[in-house]
Amino acid sequence: MLVAVFFPATANSADDVDVIVVASPELDAALQPWIDMRSQEGLRIATVRPANTATLTHQEIWNAGGAATRYIVLVGDTPDFDTRRNQSHQIPTWMIPAPITSRFGSTSTLPTDLPYGDRDGDRVSDAAIGRLPIQSAEQLASVVQRIEAYENSDDFGLWRRSFQLTGGVGGFGAMVDTAIESVTRGVITTVLPADAKPQIAYASPNHPFCPPGKSFTDAVLNRYRTGARFWVYAGHGQIDRLELLQTTAADGTPAAREQWSVESLLNNQNATQLKRAPNGATIAVLLACFAGAYDAPGDCLAERMMLADGGPIAVIASSRLSMPYGNACMGLGLLQSVYSGGPQNTGCDRIGDAMLHAARSLQSQQQAKQSTMRVMVDTLASMISPAGTDLQQERLEHATLYQLLGDPTLRLHPPQPLDLSIEPSEEDALAGETARSLSIAVTSPIAGTLIVAIERPLTAITQTPADSPKDHDAHGTTITEHKIEVPAGKRILQTLQLPLGESGPFIIRGFVHGKTGWASAAQRTFLPD
Repeated sequence: MLVAVFFPATANSADDVDVIVVASPELDAALQPWIDMRSQEGLRIATVRPANTATLTHQEIWNAGGAATRYIVLVGDTPDFDTRRNQSHQIPTWMIPAPITSRFGSTSTLPTDLPYGDRDGDRVSDAAIGRLPIQSAEQLASVVQRIEAYENSDDFGLWRRSFQLTGGVGGFGAMVDTAIESVTRGVITTVLPADAKPQIAYASPNHPFCPPGKSFTDAVLNRYRTGARFWVYAGHGQIDRLELLQTTAADGTPAAREQWSVESLLNNQNATQLKRAPNGATIAVLLACFAGAYDAPGDCLAERMMLADGGPIAVIASSRLSMPYGNACMGLGLLQSVYSGGPQNTGCDRIGDAMLHAARSLQSQQQAKQSTMRVMVDTLASMISPAGTDLQQERLEHATLYQLLGDPTLRLHPPQPLDLSIEPSEEDALAGETARSLSIAVTSPIAGTLIVAIERPLTAITQTPADSPKDHDAHGTTITEHKIEVPAGKRILQTLQLPLGESGPFIIRGFVHGKTGWASAAQRTFLPD
């Protein structure tokens, strides 16, 4: 088969190429606006045609690319499981052994695109991989339009700092479930920066983060519509749905194991209820089994979500059965790169950079360089994992399990750092016994609307309010806030009054949404009684 290679004027040789695009000729016209957009950003792009096997396609990719190649974009769905490539838009995937997960009910092999990013065969990723799982030029045109809307968005509102986490009862046993929840709390308190505002929906009636109302699904979908930079699901899944394990009776009391039931949170039918405009779309991470099985006949849930008009702009999901420890490591790697990577330690510039960092963190054998949270996860895993589990092999397997269905060159628009500090306040002495105050000094790198708020940490919340007055304060953590227009570079001093009796830990959050970007910062403090 003849495989054509096209170099734009900006790429003179393979060593100059930043991005390799794999796409069939009938998609060229629909893809051209995307190529124009990326070329204007300075990315040097080469296009190759898909071959009939993954091995041959890999060869053509790296004939066109070189050491400078950072991203590989696969434009087209993959053939169904155990089926040869039989349509021109299809791009084959790899099938590799799954020695860990196959012991617990998964298939003996798993589909993955990760080997496409390994240039030299050392089993360490050199480039980020993303797949646009389209089946026609019309679908591709729609996806490209949504990417353009997301990247050109001037909506830099509060949704940019929001992090939505939806989870269900694990059902792995009391000790394992408790350990998983402990890790989740650790992620919220130590991995997420203080200026990111988490919203949690936990499918357990007695849990403080279980949203009010009769329908958990409706509550989650309503929160989705308010917007979030990232929407993360951690729980059980199948090819076409996310599942919640119901372990309590209608009155909230624990049910016997034989009475547990399964409820679908999101599936291929109701994915159309995901309603969020492309200019404010989220990135979804599904830490669940099978939801990213992109080689299944028909669409898997991750594909259906990513292609939905109101769905996420990108979805990261597992192509087969995944396990709690591997999920935790993958999630940690992603969060750390998204929120603390990049030149200003405010996050990676593109989603592919975050995926590449996460994959390498799972492929790494240098434990001494791991974060404190990762060490905690490894320690817990060594105690609760099934006997004989090889944790290193489990990490490697999960690096291959998780796929990016989306554009790896997608820009994440990380926040600019905001200079925020807590200043000594002269009003404390004047307020007497009626109130307390905090003086907050802020210098913004951009002009825009500044919102300064005093909030309780999420760990101090014992119950989600029945009716929060604000979309971006689902747990009622905000005690008081001020809003003011600010210029760039000018120090602003804001004094916020606290109601009488407020004491304990607080988070001071500052957020500026401007016309061309956003800025964010936070400080933790403690006020004694």
